[in-house]
Amino acid sequence: MATKAKTTQKTSAKSAISEAPDEVAELDLADETIGQENISDPNLIKKKEIYDHVSVSTGLRKRDVREAVDSMLEYLHSCLSDGKTIQMPPLGKIKSVERGSGDNIKMHYKLMLKKTNDIEKKVD
Repeated sequence: MATKAKTTQKTSAKSAISEAPDEVAELDLADETIGQENISDPNLIKKKEIYDHVSVSTGLRKRDVREAVDSMLEYLHSCLSDGKTIQMPPLGKIKSVERGSGDNIKMHYKLMLKKTNDIEKKVD
């Protein structure tokens, strides 16, 4: 039942967009597509792609890869939340940096990528 309701909403929103002026159509389209998986950003990498890549490159089952990757990401999250610096060659270094003062303190994370020249030197 929920699927029919979603389909009806999408159809009515699309028909409203086609009848509206260009500027309004863009805004409506943006509002409609928030949270949908079918619009892909070519620069966005999702966890599923990481699972697939690691599974293919190692030959491990996706179930095992998923558990390992999720565990690693949870550990990295907890380390960064605690303000620790993470060094992960060949990726680089992730450092926690506090910005602001008083009640306006915000935590930012700085990624310093490892230079490709450094990696090539180690391979030679």
